[in-house]
Amino acid sequence: MRLSMWMIANRLHALEPEVHIKSEAPMELRGARNVVAPGCVHVYEQNHDIYIRYEDDFIRLHDIGFNYVFNVVQGIFDFYNDWTAKIQQATYDMDFQKIMDECWFFFGNPLILMDGSNRCLAMCSQYSDDEVDPEWEYVSRNRYSSLGFIRKMRRSYSVVDMYSKNRVQVLHKDNVEVYYETLTTAIYYQDFYCGRLNVLGKERDFNNGDIQVIEYLLQIITPALYMLQNQDTLNMRRGVFHELIQGKKVMSSMLKSQLDYLDWKPGDVFQVCVLKLSREYQDSGSCALVSNQIRRNSLNIYIMPNKDEIIIIYNLRYMDKSAVLETIRVTLQKDMDYQAGVSSPAVGLQQLKRYYQQAEAAINYGNLMKPGKKEYYFYDYALYYMIESSDPQNLYCALHPDVLHLEELDRRKNTGWLELLKNYFDNECSLVNTAKAMYVHRNTLVYRIGKLTELMHYDWDDIYNRDYMKQSILILNFYRKKYGEDFGQMDIK
Repeated sequence: MRLSMWMIANRLHALEPEVHIKSEAPMELRGARNVVAPGCVHVYEQNHDIYIRYEDDFIRLHDIGFNYVFNVVQGIFDFYNDWTAKIQQATYDMDFQKIMDECWFFFGNPLILMDGSNRCLAMCSQYSDDEVDPEWEYVSRNRYSSLGFIRKMRRSYSVVDMYSKNRVQVLHKDNVEVYYETLTTAIYYQDFYCGRLNVLGKERDFNNGDIQVIEYLLQIITPALYMLQNQDTLNMRRGVFHELIQGKKVMSSMLKSQLDYLDWKPGDVFQVCVLKLSREYQDSGSCALVSNQIRRNSLNIYIMPNKDEIIIIYNLRYMDKSAVLETIRVTLQKDMDYQAGVSSPAVGLQQLKRYYQQAEAAINYGNLMKPGKKEYYFYDYALYYMIESSDPQNLYCALHPDVLHLEELDRRKNTGWLELLKNYFDNECSLVNTAKAMYVHRNTLVYRIGKLTELMHYDWDDIYNRDYMKQSILILNFYRKKYGEDFGQMDIK
């Protein structure tokens, strides 16, 4: 392992060295010599002080013997090599606790390693629960980050990209949300978010040597973190949304926990946007970069790079599709060409895979029917999707949003809104004929149609909207007869 002057200075911290090192001093030193030699620090005595020099950088120690310092400096190189071997073995053993404890000897500060679901994998054991700060105490006792801390961090550091890929970020202690200056790194294996490493500056200030050690450490442990995330026996540590996109079942408690971290609720209304970059930018690096930029420009969204595309999940309680698409436009500006597909609204996220498929279908049908556009809405192509789909559950999720809304009201309150809408359409929107068909007084019908209009979000005088609603009612009634009144609320193979 090659060292930098900063890494040597950090190991000499207890000797109170006088440090004169440029901030970007590279990791290229392989040993110590008592004469000038390529790639080595020169240790020598001058005016009763001991100097450790490399090119223009130097460390000066006062009132210490030359032989002692020379042996200590040479021992630092041996120590780093031994440390690397220990970290590699602990990584092979998946012993993250040992990794954190061994790292403490370099940083001399509290360290904590989290997985991709904000669950604590390990925190250095040199500190007790109450020796650092309230969040350290909470994590030590509960093994998860507190919801309040995560929300505060997102608000406080909205201008800092907290999810920048494998980049060490500095959180300054002048912010009220952190007790100490903190080095934090979002850990990615390729485009998969594996976790986070935090180092808290409780005992000493940080310098570039700390950042270099973190970057070196992550090269060793990141593949193991990725493997851990993918072990079937530890599925609860994987990204819940990643599992749902793949159509896998997740426990309600796991989903609720993930939603809590985003300040979302299980019954909220969500939409999915799929963003496809132009061919020259469809590599994993570009997708990760754009994802980070969008995340920085918009709060309360969940972004997931996925091969050659980017999946965006957002809560309509906080922002609508126009705000999301505007964020995409602002982020990409004229630098990149793209296409975006937006799904129908979804109550809850248990059917996330189907709404992801809708966003994909919006782009596919849009390119077929109206090529050349950048943004496509599933709503505009839902009838084509329904014609081609043979999956009853896909069809249910593709039903007109207003029809699904009325069906939900009917199921909960027995309102009869869908029956009214069907009869109104069957009678060509004639009040007289509809009143006769339903055996109600015309004035009563006028009142109910008025109330129905208030519940609708789309204008049924538009031909496409009306056809979409009529087709949705037809499909819903057919599958209710086939599968029962609970169609849409159960899994159908």
